[in-house]
Amino acid sequence: MVTEKMKILQCLCGICIILVTENSTFGWSQNLAPTFLANMTVVRIIEAAPRGTSVFRIAADDKDGDPLSYGLEGELALFYFTVNSSSGDVTVKEAVDREVYANSNDHFGIIITVGDGINALVKKTLHIYVEDVNDNAPAFKGLPYRADVAENENVGTEIFRVFAGDIDRGNNGSVNYEILELIPSENAVLFEIAKNGSIYLKGQLDFSTNSIYQLLIKARDQGEPEAKYSTTRLIVNVIDAPNKPPEFLHSFYHVRVPENLPVNTDIITVTAIDGDRGINNPVRYSINGSGAFTVDNVTGRISAVSLMDREQMSELITINVTASELVKGVKDCSATTTTAITILILDVNDNAPIFYTEHRVATDTFHVTVPEETANNVPILHIFVQDLDQGNNGTFEVFLLGADSTAFNLNQNIVYNEGILSLQVANSEALDFEKNHVFQFQLFAVEMETQEMFSSVAVVRVDITDRNDNSPVFDQDYFILEVPEDSANGYNVTCITATDADSSNFRKITYRLIGSASVLQTFDVDPQLGTFFVKNETFLDREKRQQLFVTLQARDGGGLSTNVQIEVSISDANDEVPVFQRNSYTGFIKENVVKNIVQVQAFDKDQEDSPNSQVTYRIIDGDPAEYFTINSSTGIISVVEPLDRESMDASSNGIINLTVQAKDCGNPAQTSTTQVVIKVEDVNDNEPVFNQSTFFVAVPEDRLDQCVVSIWATDNDVTDPNHLISYRIEDGARGQFILSTEQGDLHQYAACIHVNPESRLDYDGGPRKYKLTVAANDFGFDPNTGCTTIEVDILDVNDEVPVLIGSSLSDVFARENGRINTTVAVIQAFDPDTDAELHFFIRGTECLDDKGERLSTSLCKNWFQVMERSGSLFYAGPVDRESVQAVQLRVQVVDYNTVLSSDMSEEGHIKVIIADENDNPPVFTRTEYKKVVVSELITEGLEITMFEATDCDVGKNGIITFCVVEVTFSPADAPSLNRTPEESFYIQTSLNSNYRWEGSLRIRNHLHFTRKGSWKVKVAAIDGGFPNNTVHHLLEVFVVDGSSKLQLAFDSPPGSVLLNEKEILSILEAVVPGTDVIVSKISPAVKNTSLRGTLMDVYFICGNGTAVDPDVVRGQMEQNVSVLSRLIDTGLITVGSRSSHLQSDNKDVLYRVIFILVATNIISITLAAFVPVCVRQRYQRKLKAASALSATVLTSVRSNPMVDAAPGTNMHASEGSNPIWNKALFSEATCHFNAGACLDQKSLNSIDDNVIADEKDYFNIRKPGIYKRQDKREKGARGRDVKNSQDFLTAALESREESKCTDPGKLVYLFSNEGLKCTDL
Repeated sequence: MVTEKMKILQCLCGICIILVTENSTFGWSQNLAPTFLANMTVVRIIEAAPRGTSVFRIAADDKDGDPLSYGLEGELALFYFTVNSSSGDVTVKEAVDREVYANSNDHFGIIITVGDGINALVKKTLHIYVEDVNDNAPAFKGLPYRADVAENENVGTEIFRVFAGDIDRGNNGSVNYEILELIPSENAVLFEIAKNGSIYLKGQLDFSTNSIYQLLIKARDQGEPEAKYSTTRLIVNVIDAPNKPPEFLHSFYHVRVPENLPVNTDIITVTAIDGDRGINNPVRYSINGSGAFTVDNVTGRISAVSLMDREQMSELITINVTASELVKGVKDCSATTTTAITILILDVNDNAPIFYTEHRVATDTFHVTVPEETANNVPILHIFVQDLDQGNNGTFEVFLLGADSTAFNLNQNIVYNEGILSLQVANSEALDFEKNHVFQFQLFAVEMETQEMFSSVAVVRVDITDRNDNSPVFDQDYFILEVPEDSANGYNVTCITATDADSSNFRKITYRLIGSASVLQTFDVDPQLGTFFVKNETFLDREKRQQLFVTLQARDGGGLSTNVQIEVSISDANDEVPVFQRNSYTGFIKENVVKNIVQVQAFDKDQEDSPNSQVTYRIIDGDPAEYFTINSSTGIISVVEPLDRESMDASSNGIINLTVQAKDCGNPAQTSTTQVVIKVEDVNDNEPVFNQSTFFVAVPEDRLDQCVVSIWATDNDVTDPNHLISYRIEDGARGQFILSTEQGDLHQYAACIHVNPESRLDYDGGPRKYKLTVAANDFGFDPNTGCTTIEVDILDVNDEVPVLIGSSLSDVFARENGRINTTVAVIQAFDPDTDAELHFFIRGTECLDDKGERLSTSLCKNWFQVMERSGSLFYAGPVDRESVQAVQLRVQVVDYNTVLSSDMSEEGHIKVIIADENDNPPVFTRTEYKKVVVSELITEGLEITMFEATDCDVGKNGIITFCVVEVTFSPADAPSLNRTPEESFYIQTSLNSNYRWEGSLRIRNHLHFTRKGSWKVKVAAIDGGFPNNTVHHLLEVFVVDGSSKLQLAFDSPPGSVLLNEKEILSILEAVVPGTDVIVSKISPAVKNTSLRGTLMDVYFICGNGTAVDPDVVRGQMEQNVSVLSRLIDTGLITVGSRSSHLQSDNKDVLYRVIFILVATNIISITLAAFVPVCVRQRYQRKLKAASALSATVLTSVRSNPMVDAAPGTNMHASEGSNPIWNKALFSEATCHFNAGACLDQKSLNSIDDNVIADEKDYFNIRKPGIYKRQDKREKGARGRDVKNSQDFLTAALESREESKCTDPGKLVYLFSNEGLKCTDL
């Protein structure tokens, strides 16, 4: 009996071992079945991946370490994929076509299996999402394309719309349109196509020009890397409109008609048709404004109504014929057109040649008068002749007849129709008045090429007139005359006459002079007698002009004249005085020299080589001592004996003035004088002499730029540069003294001895005595030198400069907010002078940041001061490290007793580094997110929201820790309930890449959200200073049903929706008044083929914390037209709701899990009384506790890339188990010892409705470099866990200590479990 009971007990224990889960308090030692890793939920593969391409890896874990075997089940899995049973690598067997699964959100499910060879095969459904590639070209719909457009259609009208669909996704399925070709192509911009495929008319159509067009249209998608396209043609038929007048068949009409044509003879027929080809109305004709012709209004025949005479009418006649349409039997005056008909009337020979005068008067008699001896070829008469006929009918010959006609001829003999004839002289000798004074002959014209030979005759009479044809004649061709230059006015020089062969008035002669104005002022002639006489004696000057030329003209009564040339010579008289070449002369001579000095010259303008022009010279004044002599013929002045420049009168300045006379030899003689200046030049024959031979002087050692002693020397030479003196120090200065020249008394230059400014006299260092030798040199050509001696004694003074001690200028630290007047540092200086009085000053302040960059001086100008006498640097005002991190002071020490200037005192720099104090509390940087919503389906570790805070302090004062300090739950149907922070929420603190502290608010495992309402969570941010500073932030969390979500679809990208989020929320608040509108998620609409753009999930929360049903909200929105129109303006395209319930397969799984858990709990309670008695503690209990140290990595929703990474993939998975290969991953790590607290079991798939986060989570861009460092940290953590398995007690105790990493860019690991006790281990 006992044995049977034991068997029954053993069976019950076996059943317990099978059903007890990992959460059970007790467990048996048995082989456990393998489990899939949590991220084996969803994978993404690329459409049309080639065969053999590895797409993902099946990853599972076996607690017992048994070898695993992987497999696939299902028709789709075996058709598309093959799996390596050992490694789990899945490769492509057949390429997947995404378009096959377009209606199932681009995904399908397969069964993955894993087995350890011991337990039953473990199966799981894996969702395969197929990523689209651009493998489909756009396809035009509704072909063929044809459009009928009226030719008068308005420009800008949409005439057709094409559509091409592309079954690819995203940009691969986005289609743009382009017109590639237009036939005919005369107007390439006649049509335009828009992005939506609408084709617009951009120019005016014309049926008459083109009645049909072909447009080659290209549809191109936006796929990468290579876009695909397709083309089609659109036929555009142009419909004719009644908008054109009639058109003549010919653009112009021309007809030739002979004159004298019978009346009513048809000339030409015109034809016009309707300009609108498709209408073709009848046409009627009429002639505008012409009475000579008529037109048949139906047939268009044109005929003459009278006889046409070409000579009486215009040869070329143009008539206008109008064609008008008959619209319904009535003439349409608006539909008319006119054409011009040119009628050329041809000539008939019915006219003879006719002669006309110059005034176009017909005549047969001509009379002209001509002077005798008219030159040959000179025209004497112009005759116009014409034949009104044309061509050969008007061509005729003209010639002269008669005995007198030989003296004349015509310029032409053949005339075509008309011409002007010139009667010319052919023999000028025959035109002699004395022989024949009348000529008469006939002018005959006859047609040449006609049968009629019509002709005409005219009579021409020519009368000859007499003229004056002889000129006056002189008896000589050239006359030479001579006139004394002293002749008086009226003096008759000679008489010159001429003769003329003509008679009567033509023989009367008059005389006149022709020449320059000066000649005509000097001479004149009697006009009747020809007497040549002096007119003005003042112009008779031989010295100015010796010869004159003038022309004498004789003119007869007929106007003929003859000229003869006269040469007049002026004889000389002594009327000029000698003239010196210069007004004065200057000569130079050096003292002690005998030589010629200067030559004077004078000229007489009287006749050369005559006594009147011969000149002699002599000195008449200025040489009483007779130092000089002059040559009377040449004018050369010489010195008689040497001159001494120093013995001359000083007032004369070495200058002697002589007066020289020039005299000619004429009778009476003429004289003139000039001044000659003789300058005696000084010679350097004297040396400089100092005023003393030796000088004594005493100089203080601090003497710099003052004259120590002034000396001077004199030189007896009287001129520059012989008496100018320069000074120099010859010896003894040793570089300590320099010399300068300055103006002294009596215009003398003195030498001033100075101490060299580039050196310094030092009484202590010596020397104390100097002996200088100074030389004076004159500036003569051969300079002379004189010397003197200066003995200098040096006197001592106080002249040492204080020096700052470098060690006292080292960088010092000063705490911010230091007490006023507290000493920071002491500045020290040294001065070797015994009577030094040192004073310290701050001369400049620079404010620096922590990088050494300069800030505004006003920030720290008055923070520090220095004690003037002691050099102590102390606080002078409040110091704030957050505004300025360091202060650079420029300090100076000054000796008040020194003889030197304070500007020469010592300066230095001391840097004061400001040490931080914990005087700034943390500041939340993002306080606008005060309300969030969470779904009722939530798990432990779910991130509710992120906090971000900064602290202006540095070091540990700036380290921020977040914690929950107060939690209040307000149910929708019950009073508020206070909860402890430990049982509801917790916060994970980390440092982000922007060096700001972040707190992730997460949910505890045992927090129940079955009741809906709102949670008010008070969060504290605490810095690390002592004492610390704390600030609080209040957050309201609403628990709602997942089905309460309203989903809005926008046609703009997520970035644009984020920019317009505030505007959208303000519009939505008017839909249901009194509710709070909260956005839970903004994501790209890539999972629904019917939507493109961006999806926004929003909740409408009432005051009691409940959510408004989305169908009610949608109904309110559809009724509110203004709200709906404003939302459409922001890009809204769809309003809908999406159920947040689990899918059917997930429901079945959930029901099975619930059933197993209930059964397990019942059996566990039943066995609780038996198991402690018969089961003993095993050592495996400790090993399981040690395995709890394995780090469970939580994927932050905020760090989850909803676009770039595969939804549902845990990013902490070990290397090789990630189903998305070649992707860089990011994770944040935390771990608890509670075996059931591993939060990575929850899928973060974007299609699940339990994920709540703000919009920044969906657009987080991560750097690949960070992921590698994080992977290394995770591997290190796993390595530590293995080590901890060997010594689990040590690891458990160490895990209770909080480990923080403040290094920017590194992760923060928090290993803590408040519920873990040592006794549990």
